Amino acid sequence: MKKIKIIYSTLGTLFIALAVTAFRLASLGTDPYSTFNLGFSMLLNMEFGVFLTISSLLMLIYIFFANRALIGIGTIINIFLVGNLSDVFVNLVTDGFGTFEGLAIRLILSALGVVSMSMGAALYIEAKEGVAPYDAMPIILSDKAGISYRLSRVIVDVSLVIIGFSLGAGLGINTVITAFFLGPFIQFFRNIFEKDLNTKALRYATKK
Repeated sequence: MKKIKIIYSTLGTLFIALAVTAFRLASLGTDPYSTFNLGFSMLLNMEFGVFLTISSLLMLIYIFFANRALIGIGTIINIFLVGNLSDVFVNLVTDGFGTFEGLAIRLILSALGVVSMSMGAALYIEAKEGVAPYDAMPIILSDKAGISYRLSRVIVDVSLVIIGFSLGAGLGINTVITAFFLGPFIQFFRNIFEKDLNTKALRYATKK
């Protein structure tokens, strides 16, 4: 079971990297955490993946004191792979195919990004092998404030969108969808994977 959960956690991270890549290629706005990191990377003139790693490590310090049960091998995998893999994927696609101009293909990429992001986050949350620092924040808020995961996710997502936008990151339909609906989408897939992984009784399962 341990190996299966690590595989699920790693697959979740890959899905997240693919989702971020899809959002960036679609150019219709990115998910809240990517918007936040894009804003700061533009401000500091840094690679997206590099700043995402830095911001994740800073969040990790807080999580260590707030709920270290959320930290595991999946956390480390996520911190160092998502942003850097996304940079690699974006460069490979744009070098091979250029940028995507047609609205239809961009909307398809956006839809794939939403599904991939929701499935990826749900996979490594329910695998209980550690979650990404950003995804740990709504879990901690939910536990401390006594509110549902859906609501806490929306609060965290909207807050980071505001910060990223104020720093110059662009907004779009993907930003709105992920800021307000990603929480419910993730919870939908969590309910599915929870049954599959039989992790309901484990320590950091949050309120539904």
